[in-house]
Amino acid sequence: MALMNVMDVADFFISTANEGDPEEDDGITNMKLNKLLFFAQAASLQRFGKPLFDTPLEAWKYGPVVKDVYRTFKGYQRDSITKVAQPFDWQTVQPEVLELLCDVYRTYARDYSATGLMRMTHKPDTPWSKVYQPNQNNEIPCELIDEWVKRSPLHIDKDPTPDNQVTIAKLDASGHPFLPEGWEED
Repeated sequence: MALMNVMDVADFFISTANEGDPEEDDGITNMKLNKLLFFAQAASLQRFGKPLFDTPLEAWKYGPVVKDVYRTFKGYQRDSITKVAQPFDWQTVQPEVLELLCDVYRTYARDYSATGLMRMTHKPDTPWSKVYQPNQNNEIPCELIDEWVKRSPLHIDKDPTPDNQVTIAKLDASGHPFLPEGWEED
């Protein structure tokens, strides 16, 4: 599995949220996006034994943050992010990685608010809680995340498609991916 560009992972979550029904999904804020990146990194370490991306996560006051992603979308403040950062060809993503991203989105983005995800990352004995110091923005080492998921495995919803097959998404005219039919259903 090749490492992904963290901005491509962020764009996946933004695109997916923006494709959803606005009645059911209120989009993704910068805070929620950064928590999803943390859970995607943890899920990759748990499922594949390797990080999904090599950009460091930092322990900020409100939880794990990828500094460059935060800065890219900080203009949205507390509003939902409406546009991806950069064009990206989803056909280049390995099927097992796309499946992982869909599973993380399904498990954490749909049912949890940004604050709910923050509460999860702030629990005692989480990687964030082990390195957080006020005003320090300490890096959260992947080794610490890996140890955490080995002690407390994530319970991630699996893809409901037959045989867990994932069709690589294609982009529409707006640059949003078409995801496999029925992937968002329980």
